[in-house]
Amino acid sequence: MILAVMASSGIPGLVGFISEFIVFRGSIAVFPVQTLLCMIGTGLTSVYFLILINRVFFGRLSDWVVNLPPVQWRDRIPAIALAIIITILGIQPSLMINLSESTTTALVSLSATVAKASQTNQFKILK
Repeated sequence: MILAVMASSGIPGLVGFISEFIVFRGSIAVFPVQTLLCMIGTGLTSVYFLILINRVFFGRLSDWVVNLPPVQWRDRIPAIALAIIITILGIQPSLMINLSESTTTALVSLSATVAKASQTNQFKILK
């Protein structure tokens, strides 16, 4: 859970960092104010996640939690699998980027057509 929270916060070397970096790098030139606000929001989210981790993992245990049976090994398998994926895609993001590159290129090539059609009023909105 802590690794997933760190990845969501955009810690370098984990899967969340590269996605935030690509979005911020691509948008800063066109939308500098909005990108700066998003960066501030990402920082505030990281602070919120730190508070969450502190309360969930390092806080006082309630009475009913103390009496729960210990976690079995098989119950940890999904968390371990996700931790491995988070780490691998953070270290080697090209594995995921290569899968989406052809679709992204096709969408970008369509953007010029959509912009031209919207300028010539060829879109009709159905009501």
